[in-house]
Amino acid sequence: MTTQPMFKPNGDGYDISPAGVILIIAGVVYDEDRATTSRAGIQKFTRLIDDVLSAARANGYPHEDILRTLLARNESGPRMMQMMQAACDAAGSAIMDTVIGRMKQKEN
Repeated sequence: MTTQPMFKPNGDGYDISPAGVILIIAGVVYDEDRATTSRAGIQKFTRLIDDVLSAARANGYPHEDILRTLLARNESGPRMMQMMQAACDAAGSAIMDTVIGRMKQKEN
């Protein structure tokens, strides 16, 4: 499996793939220095990650537990990128659209 670029320059910034978005969210959730993120923000982002990985598992992605462990360890690299891409592909575009939409919503 080849990994698609998660971050592609577009002239004004970057186009970010769904897998790239989830990795950024995971970086916020699992980073040791997350003092700048509110508790509500951490909970919201954790739910988003859970939703994607649960949808991936429901659609046949077999490595959810391994991917969760890598995320919790805040590991990165080609293996993580390939696994996240495969999980997002398995989750499907509908769940990814829902997750991205919820990211834009403000907490009440």
